Amino acid sequence: MMRRFCAYADKVFDLGRWLAALTDSRTRPRIPTAAAFVCGLILVVTRRGGLNALEQDLRLPGRLRGLVGPRPPSVDSVGRIYAGMDSPPLRRDLADIAHRLKPNKALIGIEGRYVAAIDGHEFFSSRKRCCPRCQTRTLTIDGQPVTESSHQGVVCHLIGEDLALALDVELLRPGEGEQTTALRLLKRVFAAYPRFFDVVVADALYFDAPFINFCIDRNKHVIVTAKGDHRLLVQDAKGLFAHQPPGRWVDAKGKGTVDFWDEEGFTSCEGVKRPLRVMRTEETVRRRERIAGRWEETEATTTWSWATTLSKRQMSSRGLWRSGHGRWDIENDCFNTLAAHWGLDHCFKHEPTAIVNFLLTSLIAYALLQVFYLRNLKPAARSGLTLIGLARELDRGLVGCRAPWAGSLARAP
Repeated sequence: MMRRFCAYADKVFDLGRWLAALTDSRTRPRIPTAAAFVCGLILVVTRRGGLNALEQDLRLPGRLRGLVGPRPPSVDSVGRIYAGMDSPPLRRDLADIAHRLKPNKALIGIEGRYVAAIDGHEFFSSRKRCCPRCQTRTLTIDGQPVTESSHQGVVCHLIGEDLALALDVELLRPGEGEQTTALRLLKRVFAAYPRFFDVVVADALYFDAPFINFCIDRNKHVIVTAKGDHRLLVQDAKGLFAHQPPGRWVDAKGKGTVDFWDEEGFTSCEGVKRPLRVMRTEETVRRRERIAGRWEETEATTTWSWATTLSKRQMSSRGLWRSGHGRWDIENDCFNTLAAHWGLDHCFKHEPTAIVNFLLTSLIAYALLQVFYLRNLKPAARSGLTLIGLARELDRGLVGCRAPWAGSLARAP
């Protein structure tokens, strides 16, 4: 299976060309940069969990030489190379995956529009290790102050898709807020993906004029969660909706209803360059639960509000509702899944550049794994095989596997 995966990645995404473009800060390297990157790729797709889990394979003669070349690096060398590796080629590789998927009809969008979510995440923390780029905070443990260091970042992720596709990641700098990092990330994402997506979705933290205007100036629409009764826009929308009957639809599975109010032309968000549209929903979900030995029907009602620069003509109420709730894809499909099963929250090497490069490698590997699973394996093969099961099959296929790029790694860098 590993041989098939490597052949697919090389044929569809030209992985061999990517490897040739990878560079690092060493002046006279004996081990190719690509060999270290392939080790990182193997770490993720086989769910090894850490560099030490790969050490035994690198020590066995011939175990990984068909993948990483005749000079397999030690795990210490992999960490050092990742610390000096240039990040822009990895970002270009991640963008190349997305740009190849779109014309191949692997992305579906929401009502003809492609939507990306942006959100922050804490990747890992430590009370023993610290680097110059760590965020620090003071906790009280057993009455004593304890300094905890962490690395947090912001991720841009495509939502509403069958694939969990991250577009880029940026780490917070010491003392920096999430929104400042997000603007820096979006500036780079808009340059790398100029016409790839139309709408940016964010939570209530980004419900302010600078962020919305930043996206408007770059011809992107915005959907933000509208919270806070103290906000004038929220008060105006509530006052208007109180005198209007709601619309209603039943969800696709018939297990709940959605009452909604949707109006545009609000100008009470101070500083925003464009009138906003506000949508409010009251969602009732019916559940069947086992309580005291009996099945009982229960209901739960939640209220949501979103503000957007999209008009009703540009996106329907139901499309806006799907996009607003689709923001949770970045939490569920990216942060939670990758952290639980694919090592996103593991610190492979505590060095700022290495952290970014390992994060980018994880996002690249997970994208390749999903595409291979959904686009190359037949439905009959997928029916009894999960992504975690596929990772085990790839692990079993390491022995004797020779990748299409093995010949290029045999030459001196």
